[in-house]
Amino acid sequence: MISDPITQFTAAELKLIEQMNAQLTHDTALAKLKELLQVAVEIELATIPIYLYTYYSIDRTRFSGAHMRETDIFANKAGGAVMSVAVEEMLHMSLSSNILYSLGQMPQLYLRAPQSYPAPLPFHNPQGPKGPNGGTDVRIPLAKLTYEQLWHFLQIEYPEAPDATPQDSDWDSIGQVYSYIRCLIACDHLTDADFTQGPQPHQIQGFNYSPNNTDTVHPSGKFDPWKAAPNPAIPNPPPGSDPLPSASDAAVYSNAADSHAGPAELITIGSKQDAYFAIDTVCDQGEGYSQPGLPTQEYDDQSKSELSHYYKFLTIQAQFDRFEHYVEQLPANPAPPAPVTPTMTEAGLAADKVVFDYPDNPMTADYPTEFQPISNFCNGVFQYMLVLTETLFLVPPEEQKLFFNEGMHRSMIWVLDKYIQGMRKVSIPSGKFAGKSFACTFENLDLGTREASFAALRDLGTAAIAAANTLAAADKTKYGSLASNVTYYVDQTFGVTDGTTKFMPLPDVKDFWNGDTPVSNG
Repeated sequence: MISDPITQFTAAELKLIEQMNAQLTHDTALAKLKELLQVAVEIELATIPIYLYTYYSIDRTRFSGAHMRETDIFANKAGGAVMSVAVEEMLHMSLSSNILYSLGQMPQLYLRAPQSYPAPLPFHNPQGPKGPNGGTDVRIPLAKLTYEQLWHFLQIEYPEAPDATPQDSDWDSIGQVYSYIRCLIACDHLTDADFTQGPQPHQIQGFNYSPNNTDTVHPSGKFDPWKAAPNPAIPNPPPGSDPLPSASDAAVYSNAADSHAGPAELITIGSKQDAYFAIDTVCDQGEGYSQPGLPTQEYDDQSKSELSHYYKFLTIQAQFDRFEHYVEQLPANPAPPAPVTPTMTEAGLAADKVVFDYPDNPMTADYPTEFQPISNFCNGVFQYMLVLTETLFLVPPEEQKLFFNEGMHRSMIWVLDKYIQGMRKVSIPSGKFAGKSFACTFENLDLGTREASFAALRDLGTAAIAAANTLAAADKTKYGSLASNVTYYVDQTFGVTDGTTKFMPLPDVKDFWNGDTPVSNG
């Protein structure tokens, strides 16, 4: 498989490297690189709850197969695109974390997501290009899928110009931050030895990453769910003789396996060259300008199979009716697409119930008191996922794959995902968000020390079950399903058994931490 070529240094980068060589020392260059890598981790982390919130506002299950309406097809396409970007942001966070760990510093994720929303991205220029409503403020909200929310996604992924100045603050594009990091890695003060202080076997390993999952895949249109996958040995039927494709034929994978620099998407770091590969993968996937050897500016891979983050979102936005008369300040390169048909409207998506009526920028304190413990557990699982990610660096290498699958994979896919899907079916009965769907708020809920975080999460789970059961006792018709959902997934988190079902609990990280200090991993 052909990987992306390493980007050549621009004139602006070469000038900055020359300045670094003249003005920095080994210690100041290393300290600056560590500081900016932690900033990069927090930039990527800031985007994840924003993308997940919008993703969970989309109902991809209203109609499927041969019964899909145009709005269902669009909702699945939009959902696949949003989740595909969220998955790659998790990859970028992992790559930045691996580089930072290779320099001898533990990455910090727990309680490092934005404190509230709408949120500025760390060290971003507070003013950006004009949006569809004329605003230039770069503060990204938690919001459902709308034309406006997609503009905020474009603000996050706005493409870096090829001659952009590297920036360590007040940046206009994420690419400028990574450009500055590349220059620090390249300066003469740092050597391969600096990238061996955190051993590679303890970094997040490549086998923990897959570019696609069931949530990044979407159907190209109507399909026959009962038709067998095509047999490559049998010629295709004549056009028109079989109007609906099989599910496998209709499946579109939003991410491509060749969308990376170096040997793989997720790599461990043991040299400057490894760090270059990691930074280039981040920039190629997230930015929209043409890299050397890439065929067109909207794609980020050699096979032209995957759009850049910016262009994925722009293509979804282009299917809204408002795009025909868009007034956003979009860059000339890559050129915006033509309006995409069939056209969607926000009113039509709401009428067909493919977008939940999520509130804007909710906080748990905004919900009725009886709903707050249920929201708190959701936020607790989100924060515990970040503790689990940090703990990966402390797990013995031979146990990391099992720890990742039992911890990160299960907490996100089998607990958080399903718990949120149960919440969103409930309408808030009163207060600030009366009539809106019950949404996870992705707050920095404090679980105490990392050592005690699992026990704190257990207490939140107990409180959530009690609150859900109280709601169900008052109105079983409205809240019976919510109570069942909350109980089931809290039980899954802690391995509770009812005598017939045995769950595998999430791993307790207490043995890896002394308070908030890592226990030596040898």
